[in-house]
Amino acid sequence: MRKLLKKTDSKKRPSRREYIIYSSLVAVGVFFAAAALRVLIGGFVEDAEARAEYEQLREDFPVIAAPAPTPESTPALLIIEDEYIEEEIALEEETEEIRALSLDELAAINRDFIGWMTVGSSIDYPVVRGSDNSKYIGTTFAGARNTAGAIFMDYRHTNGFGEQVCTIYGHYTRDGSMFAPLIHYLDQNYMKNNPNINVTTRDGRALTYRIFAARLTDAWDIAYTISVSEASSARDVFPNVPENANRFLLLSTCTRGGSEDERILVYAAAAD
Repeated sequence: MRKLLKKTDSKKRPSRREYIIYSSLVAVGVFFAAAALRVLIGGFVEDAEARAEYEQLREDFPVIAAPAPTPESTPALLIIEDEYIEEEIALEEETEEIRALSLDELAAINRDFIGWMTVGSSIDYPVVRGSDNSKYIGTTFAGARNTAGAIFMDYRHTNGFGEQVCTIYGHYTRDGSMFAPLIHYLDQNYMKNNPNINVTTRDGRALTYRIFAARLTDAWDIAYTISVSEASSARDVFPNVPENANRFLLLSTCTRGGSEDERILVYAAAAD
């Protein structure tokens, strides 16, 4: 009876092999948890570093980056005050000189610089075009290795913003910078209140596009095909195309949810 009680009442101790397996599993779990935490923290650090770089660029080149709207002049004052007219003309010429200098300086920082783009009130970045579409996925405008990357044009658009259809890519970052605000354009009210894309090209041209559509799609959307290069064919591909449009801009970013192939695509048009 004593032996029976001893066998049934006592708890079975794990064997050495079971203990080693259990300890190994715990160690592996701790390792992967620590690795995931490092990746998460590292991602936020990189986002902060990239954000600081682009904020500094906006500070250094305020004439290019989202220029403040100029107050409307009073017509009567323009007619009566000749000195005022001369002052306005001189100021405009000075601004153009500063703008040209800024463009040259930006090109000196990065020879792939092709223009500066602002989208609504939340996207304000230099645009680059590399020799392929992989470089600027993980490289900032100033050349730093960073997962935030840069805003870049499809390398196949050799005429830059002169192409009838241009595709621009940017990351959907954790901190809401780069192209993350494009998700707001899925809301019609937001699109209505933030419709304009303004571009200053490398050669100093000022271009304005108006956003007319946005949708949640995937990486295989026909709009991404380089064959869509004529305005006539674009009408068969893009939704709700304005009648007088003859140049198009496509802004593309990934999403934080869904599949790896999920994309947000924003369509804008301009008329010459």
